[in-house]
Amino acid sequence: MLRTQPTWCIPTFIILLVGVVCPSHVAAAEPFCPRGTNPSPDVIWCDSFEDEDLGPNGTVAENYHEFDTDGGNHVRINYEHFHGNYALRARYRAGTTGAGHFMRNFGRNPIGTQSHGQQDFREIYWRFYAKLETGFTGFPDKYTRGIIFAGPNWQQAIGAHLWADSNARDHLMLDPASWIDDQSRLTSTKWNDFENQMWLGAKRGVTALQAGRWYCIEAHVKLNTPGQRDGVFEFWIDDNLEASRTNLDWVKSWTDYGINSVFLSYYWNSPGSPREQERYVDALVISTQRIGCIGSVPRPPTRLNVR
Repeated sequence: MLRTQPTWCIPTFIILLVGVVCPSHVAAAEPFCPRGTNPSPDVIWCDSFEDEDLGPNGTVAENYHEFDTDGGNHVRINYEHFHGNYALRARYRAGTTGAGHFMRNFGRNPIGTQSHGQQDFREIYWRFYAKLETGFTGFPDKYTRGIIFAGPNWQQAIGAHLWADSNARDHLMLDPASWIDDQSRLTSTKWNDFENQMWLGAKRGVTALQAGRWYCIEAHVKLNTPGQRDGVFEFWIDDNLEASRTNLDWVKSWTDYGINSVFLSYYWNSPGSPREQERYVDALVISTQRIGCIGSVPRPPTRLNVR
């Protein structure tokens, strides 16, 4: 979590409750966080992983509902970063599928919230930077998802998945899923309840990702109006719209919870990574409005010429 000691900065325990963010350096604003030292009220969370007050073994466990170090493979490092002096590293071991994950919860949430606990969010954006180390071989499957947690057993109402296309693994694709049936009833009974999951239709982005460079990745989820097919799921790479779905019936007429979690994952489907190699993440922002890349002015969506 971002911290400093200017006079306006409120104590850390209050930040965790209300979601206000302080800059990480005393003399400078965080340019990756909208409005820097005067955070926009649209911002739910910002983190550039500059914090030195961390959980066990250098993790950011204090900032996230769940943080899996995967035996030290997923930790904060200072030898690779996009913004500031630190980023997160996920190290893949040869032949393994996991490299850790983390989850930030917010809004009303049946498994626990970290900020905005009285709010239901029907629309969010989240932005982060990602990089595969130079010479990286292959493309890991999982990147991120937006979630509605709908019960204490980690039942999900939606999963807004952004991950590699199995038919073109250097491309990311939208793959929305719902656990709300045609009678607007929750069907999920547990985390990743595949037996009761309904896929809503995948759509691939246009950019072929390359190892050795940072990409600015932003996703947007808007729930449908009850009874209408007007839900949205779309994503940008480097501020260019990659793919967009604007006719989703995410939750039918179900309104028990709003979007209440963002999950960053490094999972690599079997047989896993062909060798030991690393992936990096930096400069995460979760907001109710477009965020854009560092140094850019967020542009409104344009859906022209997007396949």
